[in-house]
Amino acid sequence: MSRSILVILPTYNERENLKKLVHEIRDLKIEGLEILVVDDQSPDGTWAVADQLASDFKDVHVIHRKPPRGRGLAGIEGFIWARDQGYDLTFEMDADFSHPPRFIPDLLAPFDEDSGLDLVIGSRYVPGGKIEGWPMWRHWNSAVANRMAKTVLGLSPKDCTSGYRCFSKRALAALAWEKMIATGPVIVEEILYHFEQSDLQFTEVPITFVERVEGVSKVNVGTILRWIKELGRIKKNYRNA
Repeated sequence: MSRSILVILPTYNERENLKKLVHEIRDLKIEGLEILVVDDQSPDGTWAVADQLASDFKDVHVIHRKPPRGRGLAGIEGFIWARDQGYDLTFEMDADFSHPPRFIPDLLAPFDEDSGLDLVIGSRYVPGGKIEGWPMWRHWNSAVANRMAKTVLGLSPKDCTSGYRCFSKRALAALAWEKMIATGPVIVEEILYHFEQSDLQFTEVPITFVERVEGVSKVNVGTILRWIKELGRIKKNYRNA
């Protein structure tokens, strides 16, 4: 089946990971697959690595974001670009190897079986899914965040906080990207909220989430508190809409 596929990689200080990650994705040799790096003004020079990759490979594209920074803003910009380019399927995944590229074919497979499908979520919390390398507090934090997302926004997937996902062209066209307000990582849940308000279908497939080896994790107490605050802001925004 001939189809156009885009993998969006939002980056911030991922110089140590980006080149290897792009090569591993390309080594899957999936027909029609291209890569978009959305760099959020990385001070470590990730943008230069991205530019070199785009120069070396015609299937690699780069967006250099302007201020303000934010994982949510970078994600929205990438999805709008993908929508406007008309890709048949669009992935989002982390650029730190926590989302191993080897699962990309697993997220693609359900689209071959069901033409009515609009989203496949790479899930840690369905049978076969797992997490490697996390301390106990990260497991606890993830479970609480997942429960909060379900309760506050009424989300139904087993893994509401997974950022390893693949969307159909129909989903990208249906979602109101320009109206989304998340600036940080809670964009993952806001997109899912919009998705579940639409007449769209999803499924979940198991993945193994792996704690990063290179670089510094961006998850800390401040990140968690900002996530909680933004989740409440999103709920308030849509309740008053």
